[in-house]
Amino acid sequence: MSTRLAAALAGMVCLLAAALPAQRLPFSPIPEHYTLHLSPDFSTGTFQGEVGISVRVAEATSTITLNAAEMQFIDTTISSGGTTQHAMVTLDPRTETATLTVPQPIAAGAATITIRYAAALNDRLRGFYLSKGNGRNYAVTQLEATDARRAFPCFDEPVKKATFDISATIDTRDTAISNGRVMSDTPGPQAGKHTLKFSTTPKMSTYLVALVVGDWACVRGSADRIPIRICASPNRKDQLGFALQSAEVALRYYNRYFTIKYPFEKLDVVGVPDFSAGAMENTAAIVFREQSLLVNADARSASHLEQVAQYMAHEISHQWFGDLVTPQWWDDVWLNEGFATWMERRPMYEWKPEWNVRLSEVRDSQSAMGVDALQNTRPVRTQVETPEDINGIFDAIAYQKTAQIVRMVEGYIGPSSYRNAINAYLKKFAYGNATGEGYWNTIAETTGKPVDGVLSSFITQPSLPLVSVKTACADGKTLLSISQTPMSATVPATTTWNVPVCYKRSRAGKVEPAVCELLTGPSRAITLNGCSSWIFANVESRGYYRTDYGTSGLKALEAAIRGHELSAGEETSLVEDSWALVRENRESIASFLSLAQEIVKTGINPVTETIADRINYISEHLINDAQRRPFEQWVRQLLHPTNDTLGWTPKPNEGDDRQALRSTVLYTLGYAGRDPDVLREARRRIDMYLASAKLVDPSLLNTTIQLAALTGDEALYNHYLTRVRTQEGPGGRGGDAFGFRVGLTFFPDSVLTKRTLEFATSPEVRTQDSPTLLAVLMRRPWAALDTWEHVKTHWDDLQKTGTFMGLRTIIRSTNDFCDRPTRDDIARFFLETGRTTANERLGLQSLETIDRCIAMREHQALDLTAFLKAH
Repeated sequence: MSTRLAAALAGMVCLLAAALPAQRLPFSPIPEHYTLHLSPDFSTGTFQGEVGISVRVAEATSTITLNAAEMQFIDTTISSGGTTQHAMVTLDPRTETATLTVPQPIAAGAATITIRYAAALNDRLRGFYLSKGNGRNYAVTQLEATDARRAFPCFDEPVKKATFDISATIDTRDTAISNGRVMSDTPGPQAGKHTLKFSTTPKMSTYLVALVVGDWACVRGSADRIPIRICASPNRKDQLGFALQSAEVALRYYNRYFTIKYPFEKLDVVGVPDFSAGAMENTAAIVFREQSLLVNADARSASHLEQVAQYMAHEISHQWFGDLVTPQWWDDVWLNEGFATWMERRPMYEWKPEWNVRLSEVRDSQSAMGVDALQNTRPVRTQVETPEDINGIFDAIAYQKTAQIVRMVEGYIGPSSYRNAINAYLKKFAYGNATGEGYWNTIAETTGKPVDGVLSSFITQPSLPLVSVKTACADGKTLLSISQTPMSATVPATTTWNVPVCYKRSRAGKVEPAVCELLTGPSRAITLNGCSSWIFANVESRGYYRTDYGTSGLKALEAAIRGHELSAGEETSLVEDSWALVRENRESIASFLSLAQEIVKTGINPVTETIADRINYISEHLINDAQRRPFEQWVRQLLHPTNDTLGWTPKPNEGDDRQALRSTVLYTLGYAGRDPDVLREARRRIDMYLASAKLVDPSLLNTTIQLAALTGDEALYNHYLTRVRTQEGPGGRGGDAFGFRVGLTFFPDSVLTKRTLEFATSPEVRTQDSPTLLAVLMRRPWAALDTWEHVKTHWDDLQKTGTFMGLRTIIRSTNDFCDRPTRDDIARFFLETGRTTANERLGLQSLETIDRCIAMREHQALDLTAFLKAH
């Protein structure tokens, strides 16, 4: 039945996709300049707009088609050759276009379109929308990918770049931030209003236009004489200091790395109360979700600081990748997102070495590899036409996969050569548009290396290679064989990639320098002098491929682990490759757990964090009732030595990496190991925290909140809920509210779960936050079924939770189930009315992930039981 449902869902998706009309605009006219004026009215929840678009018409025509959605046209004219004509407007809601028709043909050459219009400040976090916080309303734009057409009539395609003059009439008490700097601020034209005019922007795409209106309070700084402002609502101003520091560091770093200095005249960053994404890279006016920007001094942890710095660097990097150079069409959105992901942690290499961000990059790439092993994966470059298609490709493939491919190429040709090449690419396409071919041909031409073949094979083909590594010693030489096959079963077995395989080996007790070989066919044989003790075939974990060493090769690498001859990143990729083979049932779970033991036994090791994540997965999905107690005992036995060394209390001048490891180990001991001592201590500490916030170290706060809830009662639950309401209510300062909100999901009592579900979809929780809270509940085994039923009941209400982190978050979270009845119910629910039409691939991936979990649990059960008996 499961297979039939999946096939039916796939068929439905194809039919729906085929039925949707093409939505690309004609080539002509070409926009050159916009004059845009917006007047939001908070009392009515609407806005008035006027836009003048200077265009160049290729040939005489009586009609012009542009994008417009959810707005009323009041007056429309087209001027050309000294003549102005009123235009008849025909709207097509299906294609989100407006066709303007005039009585007399418009001559080829220059023309000006002028439109007055009106629209609602919507409540769906897209276009020009209403945001609520600090007891008042704000007006915010979020236009990527195809929502500029909801803010103003325009040619809403990335290739149609133009310059913009933007102005706004707003309430006297408010201010506004846009892409340009304020050129004038004059009273009126009505009483109680004033009008701001901003400087002309460089050429940019419509999706990068920004206007945010409210009572913003800002902190100011600069980097290389570029003025920087970080802004938020006034009650959050004192939480902006670290974001400002992060922006200054990132901008200085990029100004050194790129030969084109920061290409705009100022940089504003605004944290808004409601936002559908984590942040958005509007040209010189970046908009953040508050939670991703603010740092509260009483609840700051290294992980939160790293996330703020990472997001900031990502968005600032976009000012080059996306804003300065923009893809011609959304099928190459990876030129934006993948490159910003590649650059997002680089400023921290020297600024915050204690964060060990190179290891974070290795971990991030695993999410893409997991998706890419599925049958329902996609190529990095995927053909898209409709807004639904476009929104569906903002995923781990566009972000993390592309970033890892870039790291692989950078490692293959050398950082210095790659830096020269990427600067040549930016210079070549500055203020214009690029394609994938333009990128990889420029890199190949600049470096003289055959990386165009590497890049095109990884960008245009779905899935990733599994590189098998086999070694033998004969006549004093190492016979090394490397071969490749696709990880995904839907990719033809004959598919190959141009894979830079970089390996290192141990010979005669010494680790030799790394060597890179280009694997361009199914296999390659290499003869090396001397016999090797071991060979590791993904140096610094830069490659975008899995490795399979076989039983003997993996056993040999345990000696490298004991000798500390692999870096933390290399050990992480080794663990993740082993786990991926277990997920595919190509390797026994016993071999993975043995490798995990070997690594944990080496002492304080950041790779233990990766292992702990997999242990928690096993606890949630694979352990049956008979295995539960011995598994919990094994977890305690494995992690107690590390915990005994680290303890509960950070030592003076302790590094952030140790603090992160302590938090992870304690969490896994309490969650997967159900260690009674850990759970008791967590409850004691959270009671102290609730009495005085100074008594729990910020690095352990969220872990302590969650572990205390596992044995918590209704009284503790009420304390958590009060904390959330106090911090997130009108005038609240955020503080530790997010940690306590997540903590609500850790109470196993079903009555409390239902209270959390009602809270999650109540007006008390922001529209942007409801999907995240429901997704976290879906991951809790005791709450998953109730949450799924609640999601089905509230599906229509959840439609307005945002494009990027709304329904997509909820659909993705369904992959946490691991049983056939729920899997089939999910498939039926998605089938009934095409509820996942806009996210069809994501729905199919969730169903496939559930299928794989079920198969893994059944296939690995005996090996897991045998391992636990032996250990």
